[in-house]
Amino acid sequence: MRAAARLAKVAGTALAEGELTLPQYRVLVFLSVRSRPATHVAALLGVSASSMTSVVDGLVARSLVSRSADPTDRRRVMLSLTSEGTRTMHLGDELVGSGLNRLLQRLEPAQAEQALVGLELLNQAMEASLEERFGPQFNESGSFPPPSSSSATALSAPDTAEAGLNSSPDHS
Repeated sequence: MRAAARLAKVAGTALAEGELTLPQYRVLVFLSVRSRPATHVAALLGVSASSMTSVVDGLVARSLVSRSADPTDRRRVMLSLTSEGTRTMHLGDELVGSGLNRLLQRLEPAQAEQALVGLELLNQAMEASLEERFGPQFNESGSFPPPSSSSATALSAPDTAEAGLNSSPDHS
């Protein structure tokens, strides 16, 4: 399973060209679906609220993410992607795709196709895992279930690679 960690490294290196870290990119990807409470983004990423705050602070400072009070519960902070954040996320998609393509060019065409099919299958499995953990709404524009104690656990290595390798923001 070292391949997942190595793919995350490839994604992180590619994202550095766009002055993004992998955690920042993952936040942008999760927010591309819809605005979310900061606590839910932290749960999706498997990090503490304080870790989430430091990542989001950098994104807010660059005007990629905005914070606002939740209109239904003013104690909660909502995170939203800005138009610049959307552009930056798409740039991240392109950079990660280019990094992946550089790897795939080292394979025979049939092997490269096989690798892409395998990545798509892993992506489907990760989506199913997220739906199981957070409910089917995690990727919809409706309400998001409150994070449970089990949802705050760290994501596995394949989940970590997901946002760094998925070029389709609607499936992260």
